[in-house]
Amino acid sequence: MFEWIKYKIIKKKLLKKDNEHIPLKDIEEKHKNLHEELFNDSSYFNGLGNDGSYFLVRQSFRTTRGNEFWLELFFPNLGLLRLKNHPGKEGEGFQQGNLKFDCLQLGKKWRISFIGEMDLNGEEKKVEFDLIFKAKTPIVNFHNAMIVDATARAIAKEKWSKSFFEKLKDSKKYHFEQGGTLTGNVIINQHKRSVNWSSMRDHSWGIRKWSGWKRHVWFCGMMENGESFNVSMVEYDYMGQLTAGFVTEGNQIHYLREFPLISEFASAPIFPEKLNLTLKYSNNKKYHLICERATFVPYNMDGEYRINEGISSGTVNGIKLKLVTEFGFNPKYYDL
Repeated sequence: MFEWIKYKIIKKKLLKKDNEHIPLKDIEEKHKNLHEELFNDSSYFNGLGNDGSYFLVRQSFRTTRGNEFWLELFFPNLGLLRLKNHPGKEGEGFQQGNLKFDCLQLGKKWRISFIGEMDLNGEEKKVEFDLIFKAKTPIVNFHNAMIVDATARAIAKEKWSKSFFEKLKDSKKYHFEQGGTLTGNVIINQHKRSVNWSSMRDHSWGIRKWSGWKRHVWFCGMMENGESFNVSMVEYDYMGQLTAGFVTEGNQIHYLREFPLISEFASAPIFPEKLNLTLKYSNNKKYHLICERATFVPYNMDGEYRINEGISSGTVNGIKLKLVTEFGFNPKYYDL
């Protein structure tokens, strides 16, 4: 009975926030909160090519523990280039040294640029790129993607305490995603390559404590027909699985409503190469995701959490799809 009351209280609070409007300008700017330890503003772009090439970049600006960065470039006839040295001092906007994200048109166009040294199998290469992200789908607000009933039940299930609600702040983030294309030039040791990648971008801000995450999955990509697709799931060490996701259809966004638990498709092994999932979205339509991972890039987050960024391809209801299949694990709970 008490759990049912807690569920009602939380559901009412979550529904109350449904009308919250975030101005586009706020979505596209960097956020800081010096009063919150471990406050994090994270921006990410990927690029996936028909030729097997890929691009991963992320900048995370944090109040404590220092900023984070990812930068990877892969070409089949060259190999994987990784930025291993910190790109440099934080700038006014989305900038660390010569790594910059510049918004050229709100909600529509971004420029991603870099000049510096990247590592290729222990050898330094001079790399320069100037890339343009152009949106093909609407920006998706993950607050709308949240499954209110399932979220309320997950929170109501736990033992409520001051400590629990303090930890719960980690799950309360602003989170936005958008699909598009990433085009431009990459110059490696004065050799220029033109790229034309499908792309997803992600911007989120709020408290992020990696040690509080138990595991997560994040699948996002662009379909051959120009629509974007997402499945996001996370288990915290203080609460069960929270799930969200979306699929676009022109200017319409359909939100994930029925889904499996992570343990049902990623237990043996916990980082599967192949996925075969059936999901249901708010248009009452089932989507069948079949994909296989070609490779992955590993990341170590504060020495507390590990992420494997999978590069995969497959189909959704028979439509070809290139996507990132990201799996994260807390080594306290999983032997990797």
